[in-house]
Amino acid sequence: MGVGKAQILSKPSPKALLIPVSICSTAFAVKTIDLRNLESDYRYLTAFVLSLIGLLASVFAFWTKLEAPVKFVYSCFLKPLGKHDSSEGQKGRLEAFYSEQAEVYDATRGGLLRGRTTMLRLCAAQLREQKERGSEPLVWIDIGGGTGWNIEKMDQFMPIKEFDKVYLVDLCPSLCKVAEARFQRRGWRNVQVVCEDAATFKLPGLAEPNGKVSLITMSYSLSMIESYFAVVDRVRELLAPEGFFGVADFYCSGRSTTSASQMSGSQNRQVSWFNRWFWQIWFDFDHVHLSPGRREYLEYKFGTIKALNGRNRFVIPWIVRIPYYVWLGCPQERQLKESAVHKLAVSKATERRVTFDDMHQPQQSINSSFNYQAMPWRLPYDPTLPRHIQFRSYIYAFTWEDPRVDLEFLNLTKDDSMFVITSAGDNALEYALKAGPKRIHCVDMNPCQNHLLELKLACISALNHKDFWLMFGEGYHPNFRDLLLDKLSPYLSSQALQYWFHNSSRFSSHFYKTGYSGLAIVIIEYWIKLNGIQNEVINMCHSRSLEEQKRIWNEKIRPCLFSGLIRKVLNNPIFMWNALGVPMNQMNMYLRECTTQQYIEDTLDPIPSRSLFRNDQYFYYLCLMQRYCVDSCPSYLTEKGFETLKDTPVTGAFRLHTSSILDTLKALPSESLTRSIVMDHMDWFDPKDHAELDEEIAEMARTTVTGGHVYWRSAGQYPWYNTIFEKNGFVLEPLGIREIGSGKSIDRVNMYASFWRGVKV
Repeated sequence: MGVGKAQILSKPSPKALLIPVSICSTAFAVKTIDLRNLESDYRYLTAFVLSLIGLLASVFAFWTKLEAPVKFVYSCFLKPLGKHDSSEGQKGRLEAFYSEQAEVYDATRGGLLRGRTTMLRLCAAQLREQKERGSEPLVWIDIGGGTGWNIEKMDQFMPIKEFDKVYLVDLCPSLCKVAEARFQRRGWRNVQVVCEDAATFKLPGLAEPNGKVSLITMSYSLSMIESYFAVVDRVRELLAPEGFFGVADFYCSGRSTTSASQMSGSQNRQVSWFNRWFWQIWFDFDHVHLSPGRREYLEYKFGTIKALNGRNRFVIPWIVRIPYYVWLGCPQERQLKESAVHKLAVSKATERRVTFDDMHQPQQSINSSFNYQAMPWRLPYDPTLPRHIQFRSYIYAFTWEDPRVDLEFLNLTKDDSMFVITSAGDNALEYALKAGPKRIHCVDMNPCQNHLLELKLACISALNHKDFWLMFGEGYHPNFRDLLLDKLSPYLSSQALQYWFHNSSRFSSHFYKTGYSGLAIVIIEYWIKLNGIQNEVINMCHSRSLEEQKRIWNEKIRPCLFSGLIRKVLNNPIFMWNALGVPMNQMNMYLRECTTQQYIEDTLDPIPSRSLFRNDQYFYYLCLMQRYCVDSCPSYLTEKGFETLKDTPVTGAFRLHTSSILDTLKALPSESLTRSIVMDHMDWFDPKDHAELDEEIAEMARTTVTGGHVYWRSAGQYPWYNTIFEKNGFVLEPLGIREIGSGKSIDRVNMYASFWRGVKV
């Protein structure tokens, strides 16, 4: 892995004493010998001599540490190119290139060959998950494995002794000798080195190997193999139906976005024109080929399970950025089993509509990563569409509607099929926990919102409650990246894995301060500090009586809140949208009935007298404390709720649609939904231009069974679009209307002026 910091700072060798001794001796000799005439002609002679002596002494003293980088620089940059070639073809060329640096290969590639460890961890996680279900004997082939570093590293994530057989295949004899010595030191008798061509090698001890290999990996070797078509085809023959193929390598993307980006995720995949040109020429000097065809053929022959795209900021960050990728695939025959989708289907029609083949989108080919994910939660979508690209993060890190009130009116049963807006997924998990409906369609056009819910579902499936609480209760987990690669990755779609891999820092500190809703929490934090009421806020959040809680609110906090500055901020549409997620059309709805200050007063004033923050009002507790506490949190975060979700099949009911509400409704069959909760999104439409909303409500009517319910909230007491529901055959009923100036709340959040239900007749 290269010369580490610990090596550099370790106890110095006695040879280091030669440096000051040699310099002092030289300086003494210069002073005692009369060199005045020579010095007058060469003014800097003394300094030059001392520097030269010091340099030579330093090289001698620290040669063991300098040997590796010196050999690397010579072999890669200074050795004449002609000496890299050989009449023996690629084998001779490889031997000529690596023979002089084989012993120091691992010490010089740690910073250059990024992604190897990530690839191994993803493979190990998939193998562990597969092994739990029971599988055939584990056989692993590391093609182009060189010195055996990959195999030794894999032992940290999945013990080598758990493999029945491990083969290292490489064409370079010098590197193979290093690998053999390494395995001999480790005492691994199930590991064997095969020094043969990657396209034609034979596996000793494994008769008729085709279709029997559990794992094949290629770490920075695919780009060096000239006949890569034959090698990829050979891998396809060897791999077992339930096997995996892992690759880490350099790459350059094509000029334009390909269908492969739609298959496995496009985040960070495209490379700029300069980097495409520069890196292909640079690596071509050493017969390393970065043309996009290699990766594209890989994705053509195999189904993609996971893909990550990165930049190696080698030597000079932000200037030297070598593109590399990590890819995990499988045979195309192993698609998402129909039984996994069918078990919790609403009906045969609904099954067919939510499966892969019927989404009718051009990018959904057999190679799509959605076909090979372990869980059926995430449905296919095209991440390259402009309507998805516009979202770089989730808007809501937490859900802002009260599910307790929802459940009072929903009357859910296990036979219900729900349609909900994803948001942060908190309420959808609440419905699953309390009632266990057999289908919950979660819809959001922002891919990141579905990434968040998908992460929560994966955590419920793979983690214990302690880790789950740290992530979503405390909003902080020191080892999130490790959990992501080692435990969560088998349960995540490729798109979700890409997002959380590149945004793993979200859990390094205060998760709930991330996303656009996090901006509001940050502003609240600074407002509290600016007014010096930190202690008062803490006391209110932990009050043991409503009287005390209300007193602190009225005497200490409320006077600071309704200041002139705050009123100006709340009247700013830009702040209302970016911080609170309130668009202009929705803002206009409540402005027709009252002022912004009156609306905020009607929202907040009743809250302190409704219930305690410390054990019930987790919505406002989170905003003020930036975390939940064990007594004030959503039910799915409690240990009991978590274990219930984990031990029952209710999470299998989730289907995550990354699309608009209208397009998702159009994809569902008639009368397939019994309960729909569409939050406040209809407030966002323009009352003067609402053709799309008309069509959306018509689709709600088509997809809702007779007697089915649709629920919505609004910033207005009597939303203008209620009449559209009535025209489409719904009978409306107000479930809660907040009267202006009444001082009464309609739920624990009380953010909306009304809560409505429409029953289809």
